[in-house]
Amino acid sequence: MQKYIFLLISIFLVLSTSNLSAQTLKGKVIDAVSKDGLPGANIVVKSREVSTGAASLTNGDFEIKELPTGEYEIIVSFIGYATETIKDFVIEQDEIRTLNIALKQTGVLFSPVSISASRRPEKTLEAPAAISILEAREISQYVTPSSAEALKNVTGVDMATTGIDRREIVLRGFGNAFSGATYILTDYRKAAVPSLDVNLHSIMPNMAVDLSRVEVVRGPGSALYGAGVDAGVIHYLTKDPFTHPGTAVSFTGGQRSTFAGSFRHANSFNDKFGYKITGQYAQADDWQLNSRDSIDTIELNKDALGTTRNYDYQKMNINGLLQYRLGQKTILTANSGFSALDASVLSAIGTVQADDFGYSYGQLRLQSGRFFAQAYLNKNNAGDSFIYGTGDKVVDKSTLFNLQAQYDLEFSDGKQQLVFGLDYDRTTPDTDSTIFGRNENNDLISEFGIYGQSLTKLSPKFDLTLALRADKNNIEDGLQLSPRAALVFKANAFHTFRATYNRAYSLPGANSLFLDIIGAEIPLTDEFSIIQRGRGSINGLTFSSATAGGVIRASGLLPIPTIFGQELIYSGINQPTPNIAAADVYSAIFTQLNQIDPEQIQLLLAANGVELEAQNVQFFLSILNPQNLDIQGQMNTEIEFAPVDIEPLKSTITHSMEMGYKGLIRNKILFAVDAYYTKKKNFVSGNTLVTPRALYSNFEGEFIPELAAALQQFSDDNLLIASLLSNVNLTPAELAGFITQIAVAGGIKDIGVGVVQTDQSTVPGELIGGYRNFGDVDFWGLDASFQYLASDRLNLFGNISFVSDDLFDDDELNEPGTGLQVALNATSLKWKSGFSYDIPKSYSINSSVRFIRGFPVRSGTYVGDVEDYFLWDIGAGYDFSGFVSGMRFDFTLQNVLNNEHREFIGAPQIGRLALARLSYTLP
Repeated sequence: MQKYIFLLISIFLVLSTSNLSAQTLKGKVIDAVSKDGLPGANIVVKSREVSTGAASLTNGDFEIKELPTGEYEIIVSFIGYATETIKDFVIEQDEIRTLNIALKQTGVLFSPVSISASRRPEKTLEAPAAISILEAREISQYVTPSSAEALKNVTGVDMATTGIDRREIVLRGFGNAFSGATYILTDYRKAAVPSLDVNLHSIMPNMAVDLSRVEVVRGPGSALYGAGVDAGVIHYLTKDPFTHPGTAVSFTGGQRSTFAGSFRHANSFNDKFGYKITGQYAQADDWQLNSRDSIDTIELNKDALGTTRNYDYQKMNINGLLQYRLGQKTILTANSGFSALDASVLSAIGTVQADDFGYSYGQLRLQSGRFFAQAYLNKNNAGDSFIYGTGDKVVDKSTLFNLQAQYDLEFSDGKQQLVFGLDYDRTTPDTDSTIFGRNENNDLISEFGIYGQSLTKLSPKFDLTLALRADKNNIEDGLQLSPRAALVFKANAFHTFRATYNRAYSLPGANSLFLDIIGAEIPLTDEFSIIQRGRGSINGLTFSSATAGGVIRASGLLPIPTIFGQELIYSGINQPTPNIAAADVYSAIFTQLNQIDPEQIQLLLAANGVELEAQNVQFFLSILNPQNLDIQGQMNTEIEFAPVDIEPLKSTITHSMEMGYKGLIRNKILFAVDAYYTKKKNFVSGNTLVTPRALYSNFEGEFIPELAAALQQFSDDNLLIASLLSNVNLTPAELAGFITQIAVAGGIKDIGVGVVQTDQSTVPGELIGGYRNFGDVDFWGLDASFQYLASDRLNLFGNISFVSDDLFDDDELNEPGTGLQVALNATSLKWKSGFSYDIPKSYSINSSVRFIRGFPVRSGTYVGDVEDYFLWDIGAGYDFSGFVSGMRFDFTLQNVLNNEHREFIGAPQIGRLALARLSYTLP
């Protein structure tokens, strides 16, 4: 009897619990447009008997186990997306059901997914860095030959337009001509030009028709990316053929004879094989230097005799991609491309004409679940490019080869996440000695690094990130360690606070180490020329010969035009003493007088009580020709700064501490603020003049008596001159003073008499622009931004950035008495604001304004000051899909007020530019 009772009880228990067997619901939550997984999406499963749920993992996957059988309501939500509700969802006994949910964005994308800050998918709200993301719809609203233009309104971005399609872009300052300070990626591949390590945005394969999004990470990133990532990362991500099939073409035209076209075609077969082809072409009349502008004249005077600036801009680019899905979670991607450019480009040693400058790449990458690996090769071909300062052709066939592997994992229900990997870089310069000269056979750079990062969810509100990277290269001894630590506090789902520390190191680039090139060669006689040379500092530079015996020696030179932004007029060749004849001083002053408007001279004289008619001014200038005066005496000169040996370059070490906040207020306003303090040790300068000059500048001192004596003798020998001086009540001594005073007021600063030579100089009188380490540079800054979703159609934004200093003198550099300077080469204050109004399948308008405070530029041969400027841009578009499916027209007017301004010294002034684009998309 007992066994029957036990059997009945067992049957009852089985029947009563049959709906509690191990049923499972799993799936993936993705963005409806980009198809990217959404990490941290909330999945709620409810029935009459149970209510449970889960959060999606970093790739969007989720799994809910041990669900009773029955009928459910499933609610999926994610901040910034419309909630998706699924009713009457039935789960049968022993069933494992799969449900994939695509969510649509709604207005402010509060916490989009980023892969660049931690080299793995994560919500920007929880990332240990300040991140901005531009989506495809934001990028496409700008009509411009350069897709980089879309970054102009991003928080913390410093953008200098130096041509119709040329942009110098850095994050939080320290820009340069030919800048590679910002680490730029295209689909995980470093996009900078090999060896020269410069970001030429014009030849990057980042066209608006193909971009999915752009991620901007501000602050150091060496802990994961390695050497040189001490300013931030900009990552361009393009559309893949599986999630974005179709064909798109666009044509652009406008002012300055601009014409551009681009295309994209992508498709896939059998959900296994996908392909994509993209291409673009653009041409225009570039902005031009003005020979009547004093700053532009300095640049034009650097050009070699017989060279003429070419302002015809042209570029082309073509790319191909193949993808093969080896399995559900494994994709193999192969892509390659080629670009060519014709344009004038600012460089470290002067302006270069890129003439059929070619850039090609090949990349192979594998993504298999949590494993990622890639190999790529970037290669240059300088074509017929040449330096304007010499007319000499440059050869560049350099390559960059890279290998990477990475794996990430998570355990303890996602509370512990790990990323670890390794990188290998090999940069092989090949310039046929035209760029790296005597260093051509000793300029290889190889780097190997390993890294790991841990994310620990200490509690529902606190996340702790710890990372460490170790790098070894062939340039310096020992390992370089780059740690990172970050604590993120999630007050709630809408407000996050962050505190981070980063240590980053930057190995000096190939230019800084190996450069050996003549940037300008100006003939003085049939046998002698003045040489302006750019030199790297792999072995340093010394002045022992010039300073032997405690006496500084300088080689003297003949008159030459402007170099390094200074008026340099030299006398004598290889003179052991750097004195200058008073007659040569007067020649320089007389040259300056002839460049001043006679009416201005008349006003200057009148201010000193001397009334002289304009025609008499011209007459005075004609008779005061240096050939008419016998000026005696030698003027003593001074060395402009003490020659200091330059030690072999060391890596720059950057320590950065940052605190940030990001929050969503009333589901309408996205607000963020980041404050940071940065200290750089062994900061590597840009290309700067390192050979001191012997200068004469005491025009109103010892020179005036010599000039007065010569004028007195001239007056004594010439009754006409004596009569003229008597009529205007001037003595020869007073005239000498006025002449000198007018020349100084007209702009003459100093006269270069000689150059202190380095021991490594092979030509007398070489002006060397080189690179050096400075002791310390420290500064702080602040970035703040808001985005206000006024309605589903109207979006407003604004941001402001401030840096504590834009020019660091010798005291601030901990180099007292040297006269050395380092410039931020970017503004210390900028603000940007604007709005966009968009009606889907109809029209859109956008407008933005930017203010940039003026700043000093000290970048190689480019020396001067950029003035404040204010810019207003507008745009409009109309979707013609109601008439022709897939057709759209967009228009952009840059610099509406036609504020002709200069954004970097050496670049031409930029004015108004109107462009229009017609695009057509086939699904």
